[in-house]
Amino acid sequence: MKKCIIFGCGKIGKAAYEKLREYYEVIAWSDNNQRLHGQEINGIPVIRPSDIPSFTQKYDLDVFVSIFQTSEVVNQLRTLGISNSYVWKEGFFFSSDGLFPLEFPVLKYHKKGNDTSLHVLFVSNVANIRDHKMAALVKKAGEKAFLAYIVQSPHDEWSQYIDLYEEIYQIMSLQSLLDFVKNSEFDIVHCSSEPDHVTPVLIHSGKTVIHDCHDLRSSSQSMSPDKLALEYLAHSGAAGVIYPTDSLRDEAVRKFALSKERTLVIENYPFEDLLQKEKKQKLSDRDGEIHCVYEGGITHGNKECRRYFEKIWLKLAEAGLHIHYYSQSDEKYCRFLETLHPRFHYEGNVSSYTLSSELTRYDVGLCIYNSTPKYQLYLEYSSPNKLYEYVNAGIPVAVGDIKSHILIVEANNFGKYIDFNGDIMQQMKEIVEIEIPFGVLEEKGFTFDSKTAELMKFYETVHKHAQKGV
Repeated sequence: MKKCIIFGCGKIGKAAYEKLREYYEVIAWSDNNQRLHGQEINGIPVIRPSDIPSFTQKYDLDVFVSIFQTSEVVNQLRTLGISNSYVWKEGFFFSSDGLFPLEFPVLKYHKKGNDTSLHVLFVSNVANIRDHKMAALVKKAGEKAFLAYIVQSPHDEWSQYIDLYEEIYQIMSLQSLLDFVKNSEFDIVHCSSEPDHVTPVLIHSGKTVIHDCHDLRSSSQSMSPDKLALEYLAHSGAAGVIYPTDSLRDEAVRKFALSKERTLVIENYPFEDLLQKEKKQKLSDRDGEIHCVYEGGITHGNKECRRYFEKIWLKLAEAGLHIHYYSQSDEKYCRFLETLHPRFHYEGNVSSYTLSSELTRYDVGLCIYNSTPKYQLYLEYSSPNKLYEYVNAGIPVAVGDIKSHILIVEANNFGKYIDFNGDIMQQMKEIVEIEIPFGVLEEKGFTFDSKTAELMKFYETVHKHAQKGV
């Protein structure tokens, strides 16, 4: 097995390690952060960049630059006389000179044989909860789901969903992905919109390709002409497109001149097997205070981001409310937040099953975002999965100034809008009084499972049209 050094000890570097270790013996890490030198990651030493030449003299090895901005490090390596280097780009590896894709062994093509069930391949950078929910619907319908991932395996963060898939494939290049799909016997290829550039490639595979749009980036980001073109090709070129809300679907239909018959809306509702039947003791029963909870991503540094919560949460805490939060985001920052106010409580990162039970301990669920002008439209079109997860836990929801969120909670008596210019504590007391009965989501058809027949029918319809060339 050939040897290599991974340059970059952050999140990208660790993702690179997981992808490369099947093909390479990783003998060292390197980084420009001097505090890491002399440490070990996965039992492998972190060396100084200046030590890399001594390794290349001993071994025939490759150096993988696995950071977001690679050009400076590539030049640094050239200065050190290192020419055999590769760079990480969106989960793939390219030569630092000319950006030629690095070739890996060809994946074994998938064959159905005599199996008459529907075989659906899900493709994603990092399969998230929506991807796994879709795969669960396929399995619930008695069909078979497969997963191809580009950046990170579900073994790392979503291990509870691994059994949904018959096979899980690690993709090492766009060329190998296209070759694999083109020569395999999948009936449906279900692509996540993370990233958008995969669907435009796979529409040339000869297979029925579905684009699952988690969000429209052009609604919230300043995009280059190249990225706008990829978004257009993904939506207009796929056999069918799935959206999380009617509003987002309507915008896409107008923006890309889509036929509505080629689209489907599946909201980010919770699974029936996560629906709660029992509540844990409330924290407020012990101290008589109001305990709010947030679950989801948290951003630090970028005050324009929709998930930057410091200012919002401080207002709530200063009004006398406790803020408990569960997040998969940077643990160091999550713990730092606790130092900002004694009513901030970091509860860690737990599985979906544990979380659905834990949420029952709180009084109010927070669905209040940092709605800056940049993200206002995006938030209006989003499907707030956490809103339904709070309702599933039997707790009312406090929402911010997003009209679509306000409409959901008020139309269903799930919660209320919080006016930060008013008496925050009094408004929260009113929200706490809203009773959320268990089973309300099932009664209203607000479960992901309820969409199983719709998804299967959609697959069938677009597959027939694709075969006819419609």
